[in-house]
Amino acid sequence: MEPFVLLLVAQGPTYGYKLIGELDELGVAPDGIDPGMVYRTLRSMDADGLMTTEWGLEGDQPRREYRLTEDGACALEDWIEVMHERKRLIEHFLDRSRAITKTQGD
Repeated sequence: MEPFVLLLVAQGPTYGYKLIGELDELGVAPDGIDPGMVYRTLRSMDADGLMTTEWGLEGDQPRREYRLTEDGACALEDWIEVMHERKRLIEHFLDRSRAITKTQGD
């Protein structure tokens, strides 16, 4: 969940409830997003210095606003590299699986 939260917070200051909706739209968790898990992740990332939080207003509702720190931006860059490598591995796996399927189909 951390890389997705970092990515969404990097797009600009946001609130927990909005993040939950965006994570759900991305399909991060097939069975739906657990709000408690999101808030635990946010608190942990705040404690680790990856983001800052402060109280703000959305409309007339007080909400905790999350912003990415420089360390958070560096962590996101690290995750981007990890995701590119995972993509490469997945593509390699799928290419090989197609070759096997094609061979078995002949």
